[in-house]
Amino acid sequence: MKMINSVAWANTKYHRSKNLLSGIAIILTTLLVFLILTMGLGVVHTQNAAVNEVFPTFHAMFRGVSEEKKDQLAQHAALETYGLRQDVGQSMLDGGYVVMLYMDRNATDLNKVVMEDGQVPVKENEAALSKTTLKAYGYENAKVGDTVTLPFQPYTKNGMGIEEEQTFTISGLIEETGTSNNVKQRVYSMMVSKPFMEKYIPVDQRDYRVLLRLTPEEARTTDGIEAATKEIGKSFDVLESDIVTNDDYLFANYTDPAFYSGMAIIVVIISIAGALTIYSIYYVSLISKVQEFGKLKALGATKRQVRQIVLKENLLVAAIAIPIALTIGSAAVLLFFERLVEAFDLGGDILTTTMRQVLSNGEVQLIVPWIVALSIGISLLTVIIASLRPMRLASKIMPIEAMRYTGQNETKRKKRKGFINLNLERLTGANLSRNKKRTIITIVSLGLIGILFVVVSTVFNCMDPQDIARQEIAEDFRLELETWGGDQMAPERDWNNLQQNNPLTPETLQQIAAIPGVEQVEPHITIHGEISTFKDINDGKSLTVSIGGITQDQMDEVQANLLKGDVTYEELAGKNTLIACGFIAHNYPELEIGETVDVTIFDGNESFVKKMTIVAGGDFSKSLDNYNTLLASEETIKGFSNNNLTRSVDIKADQAQLPEVKEQLEAIKAESEFYKLDSFEDSLEMWESATLMMRGAGYAILLVLAIVGIMNLVNTTIDSILSRKKELGIMQAIGMSNGQMKKMLRLEGMFYAGGIVLLAAGLGSIIGYLVFLYIEAEGIMQIRTYSYPFLQVILLIAVVVIVQLILTTATIHLVNKETVITRIQASE
Repeated sequence: MKMINSVAWANTKYHRSKNLLSGIAIILTTLLVFLILTMGLGVVHTQNAAVNEVFPTFHAMFRGVSEEKKDQLAQHAALETYGLRQDVGQSMLDGGYVVMLYMDRNATDLNKVVMEDGQVPVKENEAALSKTTLKAYGYENAKVGDTVTLPFQPYTKNGMGIEEEQTFTISGLIEETGTSNNVKQRVYSMMVSKPFMEKYIPVDQRDYRVLLRLTPEEARTTDGIEAATKEIGKSFDVLESDIVTNDDYLFANYTDPAFYSGMAIIVVIISIAGALTIYSIYYVSLISKVQEFGKLKALGATKRQVRQIVLKENLLVAAIAIPIALTIGSAAVLLFFERLVEAFDLGGDILTTTMRQVLSNGEVQLIVPWIVALSIGISLLTVIIASLRPMRLASKIMPIEAMRYTGQNETKRKKRKGFINLNLERLTGANLSRNKKRTIITIVSLGLIGILFVVVSTVFNCMDPQDIARQEIAEDFRLELETWGGDQMAPERDWNNLQQNNPLTPETLQQIAAIPGVEQVEPHITIHGEISTFKDINDGKSLTVSIGGITQDQMDEVQANLLKGDVTYEELAGKNTLIACGFIAHNYPELEIGETVDVTIFDGNESFVKKMTIVAGGDFSKSLDNYNTLLASEETIKGFSNNNLTRSVDIKADQAQLPEVKEQLEAIKAESEFYKLDSFEDSLEMWESATLMMRGAGYAILLVLAIVGIMNLVNTTIDSILSRKKELGIMQAIGMSNGQMKKMLRLEGMFYAGGIVLLAAGLGSIIGYLVFLYIEAEGIMQIRTYSYPFLQVILLIAVVVIVQLILTTATIHLVNKETVITRIQASE
């Protein structure tokens, strides 16, 4: 054993340059596994700790549960506890609103409602509010025991009722625990008592929100909880759309198979890429060591001893490389993790702030022992797997064969094929074919990394923030009307009423068009209706629909996104025909193309029935369908009404005058409470922030994998040329010029580069497109447009070719430092 260790250590020192390459590959593989696990799980653990600080603790919420059903539901054996919430009414504020709600004791506990001062309301005239809510009402200095008079609209079976005032005694001040996003959007809440709720909401009109926690036996994994809550909801006739799982809390406290499966897949991919690279380096390096092993076997070394020498040499390299990788990784985590959390908003201001507090308090351990152990284990396993084939080859070869071994493949042919006329291309082919395994292994291992690069680049290229933002807003600005129905205090907000007194008049459109810098104003019209054939998935009543108008200029985009059927604009304009948008196309699979339905059209205060045929169905961008459920031609919709049906306006502006145009549009927006203004720039900024972190992490992983691959290419190229110094010297001695030798070796290098590029760009492009189709079908990150990553593929080709040329040139320079005679006399 001592002799084996001594030989392995001596080989490790003697082959320093080759072991350096394998050491770098091991360092990068270990570093990548460690950083992905540590950073990924670090963010998750930090976010989970923050979630447990501020988020509610219920597993799921059922909406729309009646008084009778909630009593039955309470008896279910799978429930550990439950809480009740009933919304009573709301107060409209300038640009926001306050929801008045009742919660029982369990619901307040599950929602983590904490009183900063006082207690929850008990008497009919008591209420609990946060300081922010009181400030929104104008009672900035109010305290517990004070009385406040608040306007509100009670909820009725027909919507929001007539506004009235109620004087409340402040029973408690609610501690601020909600996200500040609610404050930005001016969405607040206040708690009222059970007697107050019972006064305004009759028993037969109560639709509780039931907050559930399952028993520990049922609550084991996130998937199990979701399945159990759906099953319970189904047994009590709760619609699936009314079952809301507390995803953040579940993810923070229970095993999520999908997340850990994803992490495992990433680690496996990295391990495979690392193993292939390390194996390729070991395999190529073994060719120059075979004669050494032959001499050892001639001196009496057994097969087992030779295998141990090979394995121990590789493990010695790993023993040096792995601690270096872990040291670098640990330093990177300690230096940059907190900056990573600070750089990105991971779920709202309150959550991000809490995450920072969790980190500063040292509540999350970033360097986790089991991750360190797992990284070491994966790296060692990768090295061992990569060593198996070289160990087998080293032990099998006979001493006599080893003395003359050059790495050339054995052949069963008795005669080697020759050529009467030998040229550089044929000579290059002969050199490559002598060791097909080495050639194939190198091309495949680097090709796999290239495939992964092209696939990821395809996804990132399709994840274009500008394209996604453009799907939401067709031009630079959109001025639209904010409407809602069922509000007895604001009936003017109902679209059927608003269209009769629409502020988006032709004069307003002319005013917008006259703004300096405005290049185009495009109005969009909408009309509402009802289809009795389809039932609303929430209440089972006839489905309320909105029909948006499209122009002939938009027809190409419409046809490109059809999922069912086909239609021309002439067919749309000439008949009462409709196109179903994504909501109907996805939620009503019973829809048959060509089906004629009775559509009740709401035209102001009047209504009438039209027979209309649904001729196609599609999934369209929001900038095209404008959140409508059906599409028809503008001519068709205008024929249904004499009212002003303009619901929104897209505005295109001169890019140099965007700030000035926005200022003028803000002034127009201020003229009417019905207006809402959105800009393409704001949407783009939001999507750029959302995709920045994902792209950075993805390309960082690919960069490390690329470096690992380049190490493989470096080793193969150098070993391929240096192991043939004697052969090249003989060829030059019999007449091959220096220029011909350089050309031949460059041709060999370009064969490797060509194979890698062909595999990466060819197969990678196909797989990338298939991945895009899956992402598009699932609606992930709103990706709808395929964009081939030309720039990334060109960069990949350029890097592979340039690296190969540099390597070949550098190696030729090393070879030419020795004279032809010296090379002929070389032993390797």
